Amino acid sequence: MGILGSWLIKLLGMTLRINDEPKGFTKKTRNHQVVYAFWHCMMLVPAYIGRSWRVQVLISQHSDGEYIAQVIKWMGFGVVRGSTTRGGMRAAKAMVDKARQGYPLGITPDGPRGPRFVVQPGSVFLSQKTGLPIIPMVVGLSRYWELPSWDRFRIPKPFSRALLMFGNPIHVPPKLTEEEMEHYRLSLENTMKQLAEKADKAVQRKT
Repeated sequence: MGILGSWLIKLLGMTLRINDEPKGFTKKTRNHQVVYAFWHCMMLVPAYIGRSWRVQVLISQHSDGEYIAQVIKWMGFGVVRGSTTRGGMRAAKAMVDKARQGYPLGITPDGPRGPRFVVQPGSVFLSQKTGLPIIPMVVGLSRYWELPSWDRFRIPKPFSRALLMFGNPIHVPPKLTEEEMEHYRLSLENTMKQLAEKADKAVQRKT
């Protein structure tokens, strides 16, 4: 099933008209070691675009996470199983180890079960422990199907437009108080919400 899902994503991705903002940022960042943060419902386009970037992605140990893990392995990503709720510390250590080996990291900060568009502390923790900046990453779609799942997962319709929008890098200090950790968590959450709204409006204008 993993190989089938990966081929379907690749075939769909080939039909999309994908742009990025800032212009050229996708090519610029592909060789950088960072923590990519993108909403759970928007993972399809990043999975297609980032398939050759060697990104190590944190995937939950829930049953639906197994299928996602198989698909993105066939897409070319590395996979670390765990989440903030299951296998958390072991998964965090594995991600830190991957960063020390020179890999970029990827995380859906509102996954694996939500709430939707609410950042969990994991992405801030990873940035703190690895020293890598967080790159907020959202996707605006001109036309898409929306699934009746907790995240209202979006599947772009063939031959539609997609806009990858990146925020400024967020650098997290190695030592934080609980209040400072919450400040960075909330800052990332607000940035990603604002970027998502901006990306949706921008791609609709172009359409």
